[in-house]
Amino acid sequence: MRPMFLSLALACLICLAAAAGQSAINLFTASHFEPDSPASSTALLADGNYYMVSSNGQEIYVVDASGGKEVSDLSQLADILEQDARNRDGYEAKISSAISFPSQVKDAKKISESKCLQYIGDDGDPGCNDRQSCLVSCFSVPQCEIIVQSDGFLEAAMDWDAHRKAYSAVLDSYSAGIDAIRFDPRTIDAKISLLSNLSDIAANMSQNSIFLSKDTAGCSGSNITRRCYEYCPQIDYSPARIPSQVQNLASLKSSIAKIGQQQSRAALILNRSLENDAYLASRGKDYEEFRLSMKSQISHLAVQSAVLAQTVSDPQINVSISQLENISSKAKNYSDTGFYKKALALREGFASLSNNTSQRLDYDTAAYTSYMLGVSGIEEKVKNSAWLIGNASVAQYQKNISALKANYSAPLTLAGIAEAGTVAKRISAVLDAEIASKAVQAGNSSAPPPIPSAPQPSFVVPDFVWIAAIVLAAAIIYSLMLRFARRAPPVAPLPPPPTQ
Repeated sequence: MRPMFLSLALACLICLAAAAGQSAINLFTASHFEPDSPASSTALLADGNYYMVSSNGQEIYVVDASGGKEVSDLSQLADILEQDARNRDGYEAKISSAISFPSQVKDAKKISESKCLQYIGDDGDPGCNDRQSCLVSCFSVPQCEIIVQSDGFLEAAMDWDAHRKAYSAVLDSYSAGIDAIRFDPRTIDAKISLLSNLSDIAANMSQNSIFLSKDTAGCSGSNITRRCYEYCPQIDYSPARIPSQVQNLASLKSSIAKIGQQQSRAALILNRSLENDAYLASRGKDYEEFRLSMKSQISHLAVQSAVLAQTVSDPQINVSISQLENISSKAKNYSDTGFYKKALALREGFASLSNNTSQRLDYDTAAYTSYMLGVSGIEEKVKNSAWLIGNASVAQYQKNISALKANYSAPLTLAGIAEAGTVAKRISAVLDAEIASKAVQAGNSSAPPPIPSAPQPSFVVPDFVWIAAIVLAAAIIYSLMLRFARRAPPVAPLPPPPTQ
């Protein structure tokens, strides 16, 4: 009764320990992974209570469930993984099978082989070493002395004895240095090669005529092809054990290769652990910086938009600002529910849209400013050329400019700005043409006749003097035109608005 009670108590303790370990793992994964990155855990077959924690198909942590802490030492991590690889692949069992193979083979053939050696007189000195000694040995056994007279028996016995010795030699070679298979794949290859030789020898001996009975094909009936003496009992030369051991060694070689990969695997897992830890440590700060940046940019763009709205009407600006506000709200919802990666993933899209919106505001402002500078330039040109074009023309241009401002009053759309700019250019072109025309007319006109006065001595002005005066007047007018042109440059065309 007492042993049963102890067994039940031990089982309960094991169950409680397992439950506590799983609880610690659950707490660890909840604090180290976000809701959209579910983690799974697998118990490792190593000394202690370790679990592999994976997420999205990647191994991220090895966790000590006894304390709920990740393993952060590379050497310890590699050791745990190597233990798990050994135990999971049955490494020690494979080693044990390979090492015990020779003794199993010897035990399997021992009794039957000893009997056969006794039957041919090869169980003592001098034994069967050549034809003469084999014949002497056989004569020492009455039944062998009789059958040795049969054609081919002695040769068959000698052939079996030679192969038997070769079989034992190969088996001894296999046993030599067998411990090296624990770490050296080349040793395993050599042992597999020896097993191949052993299998060939065993197959040859199984067909030796001293073992074959009359029931063997070719041993009796009308189609006799060989002599079959059935003198010795069939010997178990492990025809099934040999290929099985070949498979075991091949599997062992694979296990050793896998164990050798655990160091690099440990380094990869540790790197992922450190990366995730770094992300967890910075995600709150990173999101807060992102949140403040979004708030600042949206506020700045909204102020710019309000100022621009007084002169330019561009509905796309408000649409873009609304989209930026939606991104900000979405990021906040993600962070409030623990989806920090999703929140931070919105940074690139927000930055791109914010930049495009800012560029569009700049473009709209530049378009309107360029148009207004063009109108101001026309007004300045009219003012400076009034002495040349006359009051009537000045009044007409002022009227046209007033009509332009009235027809295209703020706030203007981008299309309205372009259309008003075209009208302004036409007015400017007409004004330039009139200034040029009247400047030429002024240069071609002659001086007025002198006012009559008291009689003076007669004096005739030469023609070359009049020509010089006309040229001088034309030069002065041209100089004035160049000065006016520098004061009021024409309106530069605007680039197309940036795309959203």
